[in-house]
Amino acid sequence: MMRLCLFVLLLCMVIGVSAAEYKDDQLNLEINLAAESSIMLKALNPNSGMHISEGDGLFSSILMGNISISVVNQESLSYFGILLNKLVGEATPGDSLAVVREYFAWEHNRLLIKHELLYFDEHSFSSFEAAEMYAAKMRIPKGKIMEIPVINSTVKISNDRGETIYLETPLRIESDGLKVNNGSLSFDGAFVLKTVKNKLVLNHLLPLEDYLAGVIQNEIGNSSPVEALKAQAVAARTHALSLLINNRHKADGFDLCSSTHCQVYKGKYLQNESILNAVRDCSSEALFIDGNIADATYHSSCGGKTDSSSVIWKGKPVSHLNGVTCIADADSLDLSRERIARQWIDTKSSSEGMSSWERGALSWDKSISLNKLADNVGLSFINEIVIVSRGRSGRITAMKFSGNKEVRLDNEYKIRQAFDNTLSSFFYIKGAYHESGDNIVINPRGSVHLKGKGAGHGVGMCQVGALRMAREGKTYKEILQQYYPGTELKYDWMEAEPYFQMLDAE
Repeated sequence: MMRLCLFVLLLCMVIGVSAAEYKDDQLNLEINLAAESSIMLKALNPNSGMHISEGDGLFSSILMGNISISVVNQESLSYFGILLNKLVGEATPGDSLAVVREYFAWEHNRLLIKHELLYFDEHSFSSFEAAEMYAAKMRIPKGKIMEIPVINSTVKISNDRGETIYLETPLRIESDGLKVNNGSLSFDGAFVLKTVKNKLVLNHLLPLEDYLAGVIQNEIGNSSPVEALKAQAVAARTHALSLLINNRHKADGFDLCSSTHCQVYKGKYLQNESILNAVRDCSSEALFIDGNIADATYHSSCGGKTDSSSVIWKGKPVSHLNGVTCIADADSLDLSRERIARQWIDTKSSSEGMSSWERGALSWDKSISLNKLADNVGLSFINEIVIVSRGRSGRITAMKFSGNKEVRLDNEYKIRQAFDNTLSSFFYIKGAYHESGDNIVINPRGSVHLKGKGAGHGVGMCQVGALRMAREGKTYKEILQQYYPGTELKYDWMEAEPYFQMLDAE
């Protein structure tokens, strides 16, 4: 019985790093703000304290002023156990010491928050190898083996008034306003501090709808037309849900990051009444395809046509992400052909009513030295560049670089990185070229000069196009159908059935 109780305690520690939770009729997320060896929190009001408590709530303290946090010891003692699970409905009286965990699942065309019992096998092991041998003998998947920290990481927290406390992670921090690591952005509310992979991980804990109100202005602008803001809100909500289901940051200790890798989140920066109203007006709305949450990815500017996700990211075709025409004049053009792509890039598009960032994506130039380009792709020198293929949007999807060896890039993003982070891969290299079969061959000299169009990967909703449609009087629903054809807009994405079955302790 003692061993079983210990396992329950350890199990609580393991699931303590889980993030998303359904509470008070809202989906609450952990959005990562920092992952460093040490973290500094600067109070916006030096006379307002930060309330800091351990995860179990037994120990807490209020520190005034600015605080610095560092790890005193990492997880210093670990065991290995076999983590098993069963649905709550399958519980037996012997499962009274198990722990209930929530998780997302699609069932009967609905997103459910399911509840399962997590419990450890009665055997424990001092090494992974011993646990692996036992798992093989019992035909249990190796992925069920868990490292269980018996002692949580201890952190040292000091303020600028000479006060120091020591607490065990995870911690909950509450503040009416702070900045992280001398950054310029401010955040308020609840935060979670964890130790993951020998780093301190600081997350902003907030409801999904509040998160969206900190995203859309950074993605499409806070002075955009209302219908464009609403389209962005639905796309951002759908995209966030898709990322959660795919569990992109499962091992990182948070739900979503705050960069373009997920979506740009900056708290209340640039937030205004229009942003809040846009989120509120389409609250809980999301896009579905074939009964499942849709992938509602988006980008700044397609340059004329959006592209296929299967071409840009080399995955399976997705019916609503096959690419559409954004600018009518480009409809009949085959932008995968070099000559036509060049002509379209050189064609001036109307910029009436556009903001400066929109105009900047319409047409751009960039230069890079040949030596720098060679270094970026891992060559000593380059004497030949070959454009192997373009997508339907004109974006280059494969290139070869020849010098002391040959390097091939089959990734749109890596191509942009190779040329020092171009706005998009929809560009051409100025100067002479010749065709060799389906390939376009350039023999560069000195520097490489580019002329391009568009910004971003080119898949899903084009934000410049969404803004144009909104200015033309189109509704957010029309905008969403334009860029995600075949999807269905549902007005309440969470048809959840949260429930807990209380087990009688014996």
